[in-house]
Amino acid sequence: MVRLVPWISLVMGLWSAFFVVRRYEQAQRLAWLLGAMWLFLGLLALLRRKLPDQPSRWQRIVAFVLAWVEQSASQEILFFVLPFWIRSTTWNSPNAVFTVLLIALAGTTVFDPLYLWILARLRLAMLHKSLVQFAALAFLVPVATGIHTLAALALAGGLAGLVSGFAFGSRRPWPGPAMGTFAGALLAVAGSSWIAPVPMRLERGVFTSGISQREPVDTLRTCPPGRTIWAWTPVFAPRGMRDSLVHAWHRDGHELSQTRLVVQGGRMGGFRTWSASGRAAAQPGWASLEVRTTAGQIVGRMSIPVK
Repeated sequence: MVRLVPWISLVMGLWSAFFVVRRYEQAQRLAWLLGAMWLFLGLLALLRRKLPDQPSRWQRIVAFVLAWVEQSASQEILFFVLPFWIRSTTWNSPNAVFTVLLIALAGTTVFDPLYLWILARLRLAMLHKSLVQFAALAFLVPVATGIHTLAALALAGGLAGLVSGFAFGSRRPWPGPAMGTFAGALLAVAGSSWIAPVPMRLERGVFTSGISQREPVDTLRTCPPGRTIWAWTPVFAPRGMRDSLVHAWHRDGHELSQTRLVVQGGRMGGFRTWSASGRAAAQPGWASLEVRTTAGQIVGRMSIPVK
């Protein structure tokens, strides 16, 4: 039976990845899974510290069961949030790197030999669990609060670091959690531009020569020099979310201006936002627009040749 466990894990993971439909309304389920993972992570770390050099058969069984349940929780959490991360990622921006890392982490949770190899190494295990927790919290915090701010990002990073610091920290009560909280919050804020603004995403932005009744009057593939150009950017967010976005206009890689806009969640086609620039297409080259959250997370990028 023990030999079948890796195959059972693999089948469960693949089933969860490809056949379970995820919805924003199920975020409460994710919160329970995250809590379960935290619990089993702490119990597993505590048991490891208490185990003698030569643990008994029952102690080894308990440790194995805890590790397997915690692995299953990590697996479910990653496969729950991954579709939202993938949809929110701008693949020609730095935040693609972190999303690819999460995909790789999801793969480790379904391949038992590799996962157990990671779990046997304290620092690797701590990094793995911190990233899983952060992936979930970076989804949960904006859904719960309705905002993408540096404070929300720091909260997600701090909570991930807190739990990892508690589970894998020193035997003394506070140094591990305190250092984990500080490090997690600091890294989340410093790396904001490398983190996709999950669950927000750009639906189908276009450049246009004007806006009428909240819709583009046409779609431009190229733009003649010396004219005002408009960017129409519907942004999807779950119902109840209200946030601010920034339209940053560029010409040939140099930022020219910023326009701050408001986005509200709930519209299936995305909340329609737009702005215009007369300088971006003032001369031949490339005009581009970057849609960002106020925390600096990249929602989408668009560019158009001016000729």
